[in-house]
Formats: sequence, structure tokens, C-alpha cells
Amino acid sequence: MGKILVIVSIIITAATAALGYINRTHLQETSDVLDTTKDNLAKTTATLAKTEKDLKSTKETLQSTIAEKEQITAELNTTRSDLKRTRDEVTTLNTQIAEKTAEIEAKLAENAGLKTELEALRGKEGESGGKIKDLENQIAENKLVISKLEGDVSDARGKVSALTKEKNDRKELQRKNNFDGRVLAVNQAWNFVVLNLGDRNGITNNVEMLVKRGGQLVGKVRVTSVEPSTSIADIVSGSIPGGLSVQPGDQVVSIYEEVKD
Repeated sequence: MGKILVIVSIIITAATAALGYINRTHLQETSDVLDTTKDNLAKTTATLAKTEKDLKSTKETLQSTIAEKEQITAELNTTRSDLKRTRDEVTTLNTQIAEKTAEIEAKLAENAGLKTELEALRGKEGESGGKIKDLENQIAENKLVISKLEGDVSDARGKVSALTKEKNDRKELQRKNNFDGRVLAVNQAWNFVVLNLGDRNGITNNVEMLVKRGGQLVGKVRVTSVEPSTSIADIVSGSIPGGLSVQPGDQVVSIYEEVKD
């Protein structure tokens, strides 16, 4: 009986040891899984934080782009209004010039007739001097009117000339700032691009241009060095939305589109 109890005791002890080993193994495996889960959670949290940061940056870039677009649109609308105002003023002035020129021609024709009548009266003996005097006064008055009309015409032509110059200067400035080219090369390390536009195209230093790919806005560049047919431009910091980058072949266009008068 004692031998049986010893055997049973040994079996129970062995079973307990085996069960303890199994439990320790499971506990270690569970601990390892928990550590892996924590690591994955930390990585996921870091990825989520970066995604949120990128999303915030993209939203800020989008808001900035929208604000800039609204400003550009407002400036374009102002330019269109100014051009329309200038065109309307020139049209009004040209109408006034035509009307006053017609009045001048009418007064000149009237004076020519009065002079003919005056010469005829002076050739007649016994003609009343009062009639001659009236004709002379009317001719003199017409000359004053003609002089005033000529002054008005001269002023109007001066205004037309100034307005036309203002419009042409605005259009010329706009033409100089209206570009359409391509990105030839990109240096990501130094954050600059090479463009196929140069001095011959009217490019100057500090000109800012939009970079587009299809209909999508990629970012902005600012010209820093100009050659006859190429130029170097820095990629404007913060203008590139998250996940995008400037690539060779991208289109570069001026910020201000051409305004038709």
C-alpha cells in the first residue's frame, strides 16, 4: 500500500511539474504575443499620427491654394473690370471726338459762307455797315467756338492716348507674366528644377509659376537663375501636398492667366 502511495505521489508530482511547464510556456507565449501587439500598436499609433500630420499639412496647403486662387480670381476680375472701364472710356471719348470734329467742320463751313457773304457786302456801295459788323462778329464768335472745340478734341485725344498706353502697358506686363512650359529635370536633394523657359521667353528672376500634372495642381516654383532658353527654379516650400512631388515633364504655367480685353 505504501508503495502505491509513493507511485501515485510521484505521478502527481510529475503531472504538476508538467502542468507548470506548460503553463509557463503558455504564459511566455502570451507575453510574447502581448509584446508584439504592443509593438504593432505603437507602430500603428505612430503611423496614424504621421497620417494625421500629413492630412493636416495637406489641408493647410489646400486652404492656402484655395485662398491664393480666390485672390488671383479677384485680381483677374479687377483687371477685367479695369480693361472694360478703359475700353468704355475710350469708346466714349472717341464718340465725343467724332461729334466735336463734326461741329468744327460745320463751324468752318459756316464761317466760309459768312466770309463769302461778307466779301460780297463789302463790294456793294451804300451797304449798311451794321450788317457787315454783324457778320464780322459772327465770324469771330465762330472762331472762338472752333478754338474751344479744337481744345476739347485735343484733350480727348490726349486722354485716349493715355488710356490706350495704360491698357497696352497692362497687357504687355501680363504677356511677360504669362508662361507655359515644362520641367526638364528635378533635383530632389537640393529642391530645385530646370525649366525649358528662359530669357528668350521673357522669364525673369523671382517669377513664381504653378506646377501642374494634367488638371492637378502639384505645387509652385520660384525662378532663381535665367539662361537664354532655360531657367532654374526653387520648389516653393510648403506648396507640395503630401504624397506628391514635382516630376520631369510636369507643366509649368504662370499664376496669372491671360485676360482678354
